[in-house]
Amino acid sequence: MSLRSPSLLALSALLALAGCSGGGSGETASDATTAEATASTSPSGPAYSTYEDYPGEEMVYTDGRDSYRLRVKAVETAWLTELAGRPASVGSHFLAVYVVATGEAADRGVEEAYLNASSLGLRFGTGDDCKRDAIGARDESMEEICHDNATMTTHLADVPYEEWGTYEWEEAWFAGIPLDTGETAAGVVVFTVADTSDATGPIELCGGGESVLMDYENCIAVPAPTGERA
Repeated sequence: MSLRSPSLLALSALLALAGCSGGGSGETASDATTAEATASTSPSGPAYSTYEDYPGEEMVYTDGRDSYRLRVKAVETAWLTELAGRPASVGSHFLAVYVVATGEAADRGVEEAYLNASSLGLRFGTGDDCKRDAIGARDESMEEICHDNATMTTHLADVPYEEWGTYEWEEAWFAGIPLDTGETAAGVVVFTVADTSDATGPIELCGGGESVLMDYENCIAVPAPTGERA
C-alpha cells in the first residue's frame, strides 16, 4: 500500500482546477474582460413604447372638428422617393415626417383619429423668414423657404418604432382609427420638396390648433432629415 504526501495531493488538486478553468477554449482572462466590455457598450436601438417615451416637441392638433384633439410629436424625418405606393415627382423628393399621436385627454380615448393633409404644413425658416400670409400666392423666391400643405398623410397605426422604415404605410383618405385611453399610434406626414430647395435650415411642422383648420402659430420643430437626397 503506497501513501501520497499531503503536498503531492495538494499539487494534483491545483493542477486539476487549472485544467477545468481553462475549459479548452484558449480564452484568457484578458479576452474575457474585453468581451464583457464590448457587450456592455454595444449600441442598442431605442425602446420607445408609450407616447411619453418618444422624443420631440409636442403639438395639440385638430383638423377643425371640436370632437377630438390629438397630442402629436414629430420624432424623425427622412428623404424618400416613394411612400404608400405613391412616387415623388421627378425633380423632387418626399420629406417624410414620422409622428406619434395620442388623445389629448388623459381619461378618455378618441373615436376617430387621423391627420388631415389639408391642415398640416411645413416651413423652412422661422418667424419672419417665412411669410405664411401669402399661401397659394407667395412670391416664387419663397419656394426655397416654405412649402405649403402636406402632399399626403398615412393612416395612424400601432407600428413599433423599429419597423417604421419597413412598414407598408397606407395613404389616409379622411378616415381615422379609434384610440383607446392612453394609446399611442404612429403615422407619416409627407411633403413634396423640390430638389433645388435648400432644406438644411430650421424646419417646422405646423397644424390646426384649438378649432382652427390651419394655424401657423401652432408649430413644432422637426428633426433634420436623415440621409441625402439621391
